[in-house]
Amino acid sequence: MRRKGLCLIVCCVLIGLAAGCASSKKATTEETQGQMASLYNPSKLSLHPDFSIFHTSHNYSTLYIRAYPSELRFNETNEESEYRALLQVKYELIGFDENGGEESAVIDSASVVYKLKEREERSPAFFASLSIPINQGNRYLLKVETTELNRGSIGLEYLYVDKTDPNSAQNFKVISSFSGYPKFMRFFLTGEKFNVQYRDRRVDSIYVNYFMLTNELPRPPITATSDYTMNYVADTSYIFPMIDTVDYDLRLEGMYHVKVDNEQSEGLTLFNFGGTFPEVKTPQELMEPLFYLTTLAEYRDLRTKANRKLAVDDYWLRIGNSIEKSRELIRIYYNRVIYSNLYFTSNKEGWKTDQGMIFILFGPPNRIQMTGSGESWYYYAKRKSKTVEFKFQREQDAFSDQNMMWQRSTDSQMYLNEAIRSWRGGKVYSMGS
Repeated sequence: MRRKGLCLIVCCVLIGLAAGCASSKKATTEETQGQMASLYNPSKLSLHPDFSIFHTSHNYSTLYIRAYPSELRFNETNEESEYRALLQVKYELIGFDENGGEESAVIDSASVVYKLKEREERSPAFFASLSIPINQGNRYLLKVETTELNRGSIGLEYLYVDKTDPNSAQNFKVISSFSGYPKFMRFFLTGEKFNVQYRDRRVDSIYVNYFMLTNELPRPPITATSDYTMNYVADTSYIFPMIDTVDYDLRLEGMYHVKVDNEQSEGLTLFNFGGTFPEVKTPQELMEPLFYLTTLAEYRDLRTKANRKLAVDDYWLRIGNSIEKSRELIRIYYNRVIYSNLYFTSNKEGWKTDQGMIFILFGPPNRIQMTGSGESWYYYAKRKSKTVEFKFQREQDAFSDQNMMWQRSTDSQMYLNEAIRSWRGGKVYSMGS
């Protein structure tokens, strides 16, 4: 009976997908760093628009915006008695110091208000764009605040802007063939069609290298071993004409690296992870993230089970010791797995990254500090008597500008081990307890 009851647990994990594929950089005050923590904790914000950057020229870039009318309030309480919602988008472009580390000064800022009328209220999404003067040759932090003016709802995002290489990902724009609007995520479902545009319309060819994804696991959480590296030898290569009428379809599961110069390594990387990514539903998808909690022997045993669904159920029931407690552990754990896929996917699934691992085991950080070279996450122990830092360093990677490696310290490793023991003991880890 216990086994039958638990079979419902994994099937009933409820996920609220808050979109947001951009990454971020640093702030100068503790208050702003605390606000940054909301980037990885969508319950702290009431607006969750999506953003992407496209470098249109040497001197300008375009910020694409996707907002959700369901999060806005439409009413007629205005002087014109016009039924509408008002969405304010305000940005600040922040430069880094000459070493590319700490932020230095606000270079440019602007604010625009979009008026959404009744027809937009019935639409699932509202799209807009904003031209921003951004010069070639540097990296920046773009702070974007959104405010729904009828109700005062707020959204916040920080985007890492890299304009140092004309071949890098932000020089490409991916357009959905279905909607005609830009895509905000770099992963696609099988059969989802799109076309690719490049900033220089004179380019006449596009090169696509396909890499079959191997079923690699992340580095073990309790060791100092290096992260696994992909085999960067393409399995197949294609050449297409660079015209808007060419539709691409990532039919094969794997990684697709798009370039306009086959002699250069930089380009745009797109993924088809298969299944219902970023969600987690299949027995295989549910089993793999247990790698962070199990010993290597336990994980090998899970992989040999003929019925992996049953093996996953049994594992959670064993550490939870009751169906009710196991349900709660599963809900929290796999919600974090999915948010990791949304926030941290780089050159692999987000849950497999170092940031994904820490997010899954610890939850959203209390404070975030971001620089041109990486991010630091801070977690507060009870009554803030102790603060633990997890430092992530951005690694150079032609396939991702968000490949962050955890710089292990004695303190952070100790708390990681403590978190694993807590989960294995059937308790969601909290430094405050």
